[in-house]
Amino acid sequence: MLGLPERTNEAAGAYAKACVTVAGECGIPVADLWTKMQQFPDWQKAYLSDGLHLTQAGNRIVFEEVVKKLREAGLSLETLPVDLPLISEIDLSDPIKSFQK
Repeated sequence: MLGLPERTNEAAGAYAKACVTVAGECGIPVADLWTKMQQFPDWQKAYLSDGLHLTQAGNRIVFEEVVKKLREAGLSLETLPVDLPLISEIDLSDPIKSFQK
């Protein structure tokens, strides 16, 4: 019978390291958020609201690391094609029309 997974920072670190290794073997870019967050003092209180869910500062770290990886891959907000209308372009009286272009 299998027990519950070990829910410790050490186990999370081992899992994160395995994910980074597999991504590297597959040639897939990866943002190593676990290692990034560990670099800051009191990271658990600063970046996690309840030990699992991100705080505003935790979300900022995720955002910055994802944007960094996208830029490294040659992608940026400025170069991505827009395939949906901007919210300001949606006709509230007939929203479907805005998506049919």
